[in-house]
Amino acid sequence: MVRKPEPAPKGKLGADALEGLNKVTELGATMEVLQRANRDYLYWDRFKHLPMPEGFTAEVVWFLLKFMRRLSSKPTPIADVHGQSFWYSLTDELQRCLMVVDQQAGGAVGASASSIPPNTRERYLLSNLMEEAIASSQLEGAATTRQVAKDMLRSGRRPQSRGERMVFNNYRTISWIRELLDRPVTPELLLRIQESMTEGTLRDESESGRYRTSDDEIIIGDDRGQVVHVPPRARDLPTELERFCAYANEDGDPFVHPVIKAVLLHFWLAYIHPFCDGNGRTARALFYLYMIKHGYWLFEYVSISSVILHKRSQYERAFLYSETDDADVTYFLTFHLRAIETALGQLWEYIDEKNREDAGLRARLTRDQGLNHRQRALLGRASEDANATFTIESHRASHNVAYATARSDLMELAGKGYLDSRRDGRAYVFSPASDIRTKLVPPTTRE
Repeated sequence: MVRKPEPAPKGKLGADALEGLNKVTELGATMEVLQRANRDYLYWDRFKHLPMPEGFTAEVVWFLLKFMRRLSSKPTPIADVHGQSFWYSLTDELQRCLMVVDQQAGGAVGASASSIPPNTRERYLLSNLMEEAIASSQLEGAATTRQVAKDMLRSGRRPQSRGERMVFNNYRTISWIRELLDRPVTPELLLRIQESMTEGTLRDESESGRYRTSDDEIIIGDDRGQVVHVPPRARDLPTELERFCAYANEDGDPFVHPVIKAVLLHFWLAYIHPFCDGNGRTARALFYLYMIKHGYWLFEYVSISSVILHKRSQYERAFLYSETDDADVTYFLTFHLRAIETALGQLWEYIDEKNREDAGLRARLTRDQGLNHRQRALLGRASEDANATFTIESHRASHNVAYATARSDLMELAGKGYLDSRRDGRAYVFSPASDIRTKLVPPTTRE
């Protein structure tokens, strides 16, 4: 957990600030500072280091900035422990990010589906579900590498450590929530998600599948022992959860953009911290459920936790800024929408790369047109990694096909000489043949 932010200056607009407000439209330099601060939605600890216009102190311009943010504020039903309602400012940057998400991931982009070939969509989906499960678990302390965890999920072997069990639970849960699109969000559903996420991973197993009670003291501190967050009291949770679920299920007035609402639900659940453990994983799973339920079909293929994992300190800081700066949740919204935009960009890069790989592989396989798309995908990996291993179960899991289909695929490839096979107990293990690249590349195009 990052350190608690330094307090921002407190106070109201004094005579100097009000005079400055009257001059804002005349002073381009002042407006430029305000616009830059809103574009990146800076908190005081970074804002104070910006070069200020002549005649203005950082404190005065900060008060002007806060005044402008409040002018465009929108309320939320989320209340902090002091009873103050969280709010957000619908900045130009948030609106730009929302446009990108709508264009790239919403129901109106059906034509973009052609970029994901139908015969490979399941492979893309499963691969990114694995990435999301691994990254979300690592955010919560799962001690396992990405490659080991992915090999576990592909091979179907049982988890051998707490970290692997966290990944397995996460993968199973986010796969399962695809079946919940027609169900309302209820306290019972949240319990089921948390229990599925945490089963077999907690020091106290009684904390799985239940809400915290007055006996569960939850205080979150930073690396210096300072308290950075104390969630609402356990006795207030029933009321908070009732309000939370009502907000998640309603689609009435006033209108709130679905992406904004999904991120607010993420923040709200993390803020009230209803469980002893698994709050972050449950909040991220609920975010995906809400997005897919509201027509953002591409989010089945997007791993936002992978982006958050690489920007973990920014993620935590955005949460603390929102809690520290007069309940302004715009900090969290700005970080999260930018993370979504990054994740969407990474997905399209991944799709383009895989399409190019598949096109190149098809060209190399002109000597054998009898291979299906699953076999071509496997041969693509086999041709690039001489140490790769495959099992019938890993091939079945990667493509979501029947065991008999996966067995037929691999046996045929071994029969054609692309793969070597051996026995490991009762199971077959396949590896690339030593001359696989020679077999794959037609003589006329061989280097």
